[in-house]
Amino acid sequence: MFQPRNEDISSWAGRIDTLMSRKPDCVVQRVVVIESTDTTQHAAIRFARRQHGLLVIASKQNNGRGSFGRRWHDGDRATLPCTFVIDPCCIDATAFSACVACAVHETIASFMPRTVRVAIKWPNDIVVLEDDRERKIGGVLIEKVDGLTLVGIGINCTQAERDWSPEFRSRAVSFLGLGVSVSRLDLVCSLIESLTEWLRPCDPNAVREYYEHYNAMVGTERVFRYNNTVYTGIVEHMDPLGSITIESAGNYHTLPIAQTQHVRSFDGELASD
Repeated sequence: MFQPRNEDISSWAGRIDTLMSRKPDCVVQRVVVIESTDTTQHAAIRFARRQHGLLVIASKQNNGRGSFGRRWHDGDRATLPCTFVIDPCCIDATAFSACVACAVHETIASFMPRTVRVAIKWPNDIVVLEDDRERKIGGVLIEKVDGLTLVGIGINCTQAERDWSPEFRSRAVSFLGLGVSVSRLDLVCSLIESLTEWLRPCDPNAVREYYEHYNAMVGTERVFRYNNTVYTGIVEHMDPLGSITIESAGNYHTLPIAQTQHVRSFDGELASD
């Protein structure tokens, strides 16, 4: 049975507290569960009190944001919107982002049947691959505000096809749309565990190996911007901690990950991820 959109969130904090108590190295030390907010990023800034280790979860997000100010379409309690305020310790920004992507992918994939192909679309999307198209099921927004590192995560849970606007219908999908029942509380508990497991060691070899298995970009034509130049070509290789190699008309270009942006068409314009 699919989870109702009016599911009771009153027990969420207690279950998460129990999970945290069993993981002494947990990336979360305290949790705030709220019924509704404009964005969990804004709520996290308010509740964090300039300290890391916070998780903010909302049952409903009214004005969710994606990268570069784009709108995240939450629906009415149809997504899992949450923000982790995480101390990156000594992890550089590139490795931190890659570890987060691995953790979010791992969480989503763990609830899917093996017939569903879930992949990472660098740098911040989790997509479902279906023949000749990819549809977004989750996204990550990492921001630094007032010395805090905010990791906003949104996962599509119970949207039906009628819930998507025409422009998003072919580009987005939910667990429900794939015929999968999921509990938002189970999802967020899995996220906590995966983020802790990926970020605490931040093993470069593990990150590279994971991307090698679940990378949505290798073998596909993509557009990137580096050093004020736009490159279009087939992605031949991607090291999420190092560089991207693309082939274009017989020429190979290797672009540094940290200074490169993925460019895509959005509402008729080019936009960078």
